[in-house]
Amino acid sequence: MRKGRALAEIPQSLHARLRDELRASILDARLKPGDKLPSESELQAAHGVSRITVRQALGALQAEGLIVKLHGKGAFVSHPKAAQSLNRLQGLNEALAAEARAVSNKRLAWREVRAPAAVAQKLGLPGNTTVYHLQTVRYLEREPLSVNNSWLLATLGERLSRVDFSQRDLIDVFEHEGGIAVGRADLEIGAGTARAADARLLKLDTGAPVLEVERVVHDQAGTPVHVESAVYRADTFRYRLSLQR
Repeated sequence: MRKGRALAEIPQSLHARLRDELRASILDARLKPGDKLPSESELQAAHGVSRITVRQALGALQAEGLIVKLHGKGAFVSHPKAAQSLNRLQGLNEALAAEARAVSNKRLAWREVRAPAAVAQKLGLPGNTTVYHLQTVRYLEREPLSVNNSWLLATLGERLSRVDFSQRDLIDVFEHEGGIAVGRADLEIGAGTARAADARLLKLDTGAPVLEVERVVHDQAGTPVHVESAVYRADTFRYRLSLQR
């Protein structure tokens, strides 16, 4: 090759070229989290490509986690995802500490209530037992991440009545202000759709996909002390698990 001659660019397929253009718009923040992308027909007309080319480009961006496609609504720029490891029991603040991600909680409710039947069963309590109910919206970088409903044993709730939960993990509060030696947590994780009340708090459309998490925290003696039901934005949160054989 002659000195000073520019290297030839490797030819790109049409869908790769469109993918790269859209990716650059997202990474340069010309398209921001939550923004709706042009429709498939609009992308076809703007770039002079076929529908299959558009779908290949969007599929590649979805595989990268840069966009989320909602049936009947179109494609949207994803919010930055938070990932929490399930290899040990920890709160979200603790899990994201190394990434310096800002997590905060807004308290919506903190009151004494009669335990719902399902909660009483999980806490091993007789029906109509009084428990404390805490409802919060959790934010990641000022964007809504999850709606959390927690029910605590009355003795634990009484000790935590004056605690500020806004920047704290519940597990950390239990261990320090609550005097609980946390032993383990049982989790159930599944896919769901956003109910109207949760959708409004999470800035989603009713029926949008969400991640539903049920957690029961036990002390070291094996006594259940806390039941939590959380609804996460599916485009913002995921769990990570490492398995060995």
